[in-house]
Amino acid sequence: MAQDAPGQEDIIVTARTANASILGAEVLPFAYPQSVRVLDRELLDAVNPTRLGDLFDLAGGVTRQNDFGGLWDKVAIRGFAGDENAGPDIRINRFSGNFGFNAPIDAATIERVEILKGATAALSGLGEPGGAINIVTKAPRDTLQGAGDVSYGSWNSWRVTADLTGPLAKGLSARVIGVAEGRDSFRDQVHGTRRLIAPSLAWAPADGLRLLYQAEVMRNTSVLDRGIVAIGGNARAMDRRTFLGEPGDGDIVQNGFWQQASLFADLAGSVRLELGASQRDGSLRGYATMVDFGPRGLQADGRTAGRDRRYHDFAWNDLSLRAELTARAELFGMAHDLRIGVDRVRYGMDFELNRARGTAAQPLLPIDLFDPVYGRTALPVPPAFAHRRHWYRSESIYAQDLITAGRWTLLLGARWNNFRETVINRLAGDRRLETVDRGVTPRAALTWKASEALAFYASWGESLRLNPSDGLNVFNGERSESVEAGLKFAAFGERLTGQAALFDMIKRNVLNPNAVDPFVRTQIGRQRSRGGEVELNWKAARDLLVTGTFTRLDATVRNDANPALIGTPLSNVPKAMGSLFVQKTLGGVALGGGVTHAGARAGDPFGTSYRLPAYTIARASLSIALHKRLSLRADIENLFDSYYIASSYANVWTMPGAPRSFRVTASTRF
Repeated sequence: MAQDAPGQEDIIVTARTANASILGAEVLPFAYPQSVRVLDRELLDAVNPTRLGDLFDLAGGVTRQNDFGGLWDKVAIRGFAGDENAGPDIRINRFSGNFGFNAPIDAATIERVEILKGATAALSGLGEPGGAINIVTKAPRDTLQGAGDVSYGSWNSWRVTADLTGPLAKGLSARVIGVAEGRDSFRDQVHGTRRLIAPSLAWAPADGLRLLYQAEVMRNTSVLDRGIVAIGGNARAMDRRTFLGEPGDGDIVQNGFWQQASLFADLAGSVRLELGASQRDGSLRGYATMVDFGPRGLQADGRTAGRDRRYHDFAWNDLSLRAELTARAELFGMAHDLRIGVDRVRYGMDFELNRARGTAAQPLLPIDLFDPVYGRTALPVPPAFAHRRHWYRSESIYAQDLITAGRWTLLLGARWNNFRETVINRLAGDRRLETVDRGVTPRAALTWKASEALAFYASWGESLRLNPSDGLNVFNGERSESVEAGLKFAAFGERLTGQAALFDMIKRNVLNPNAVDPFVRTQIGRQRSRGGEVELNWKAARDLLVTGTFTRLDATVRNDANPALIGTPLSNVPKAMGSLFVQKTLGGVALGGGVTHAGARAGDPFGTSYRLPAYTIARASLSIALHKRLSLRADIENLFDSYYIASSYANVWTMPGAPRSFRVTASTRF
């Protein structure tokens, strides 16, 4: 995508830097008293992703979770995965971005990705102790720039992107990004499409006054694919290509319209005001057939499985409003970067799920796992199973001060939260369930710069998150605490940078699904995740880029009413994981490669003995500049064609990773 010219500045983008950043302060990550991983524009261009998910392996401490057949982004950060459906705290320009069942975020709209590890609730408010992921989206530029990419790859996958930005009039700039793609898959019968257009406007009508509007319209279609079935505990017993749904179900269709608007105003002195709003309409609709759980699913012969058939009709709307004052001042010989704000979130969803199931004695739509035949019998019309209306509202007041005095940087923050949810169960006589949670989430952190090249920090914080009702019960709010200590370094003119941390986190009141029916939930007593991580980066001018991470985790259930769960590891979280990516530029040629490792993991959250095997996969890339405005690039993923398991919800829903694949991309820039 289009890049800034050397030395170029853009007043709109510069004005929103701190406001869009998850740090919430105009400070370099080196001085910030917490673990911060930034995947910047240079790294994104080197990796050449198409989805946010293509970057997770480089984030450090981020592990893939059940993502509903690839229909949304779902990961755990430092072992904790957040809400079972919504996932972790993913934010877009510091506004919450994962209400509803949104399609995976497209990389064409991303300027950079920030991963803030540990306590974030004082500023962001969602309450995930493992951390938060913030997407800073591309904004208009005040000089004419453009980019276009055309790619083709394995399984007849193609993609076209375009990005054009520049001035329309004095003080007024625009940008428009477009994506069109079609894709088959290594999985039989699985395919999908994507159409996206993202316009934006930036306007500076007067000195000290700036407005930014960004929007995105997306239509994503995909066959819902729950993967393969583990036989006798072997996650790789089946052919990784075998599809266990029904082609007659057609596509799941996801539609989304997202928009954000912000006003930035310079007030007296160094005081600034931001008024912002983020709004999204979304829907997910379609049929899907999948292997069932318990005795209705995998049969005693080890090769036959019963299935259930579902119809999904989900529609949602969310609106977030924020007003924030920032000020920079000197007081008693200390520099203060103060941020005070209020926000309000309103979210509503119509959730309708129809479901046809067999019985243990007579499973529905049985299929041979090793020789599947589709369409053998007429697909049943699923009867009503769940029909609920959800309303969620929250109001918060927050404050954060980043205080610098000599070699010391102190961060103090707190947020008062008021969460409310109302659920109307349409199939239970419009039964009404109300959940209310209130509380303060404090945060404190400290950095000491031992030298210009080395800093030590410590961080502590608490979190609070509302646990959504399942339409039958209400649950206590999820509460957590996070502590960490670490160091950061920047040597050789900041060509070598990195950080290391030790952390310990506790979560209470976590919801856990049932092993026979995942729609039935219980509330776990306590989970704990502790470990350490290391990040190293080396940048030598523009000809060498090296980045690597390694994380060691111990994430387990510590206390529960079900004694069988106590001591069991958290689902899809390995004890060891790491990644390395290298790109070397030689004139007009860039050679890249990387490796990702994930250790053995628990394959479900039910406390069973099901495990996913460890894996190590590699990638390689070659880019050639044919002209100053034209380049050609080839990417190979899973270079050695490893049969690996990317993630799993249960033994009957186990998702294999893709075999070796290629993609060739032609790019132009001006």
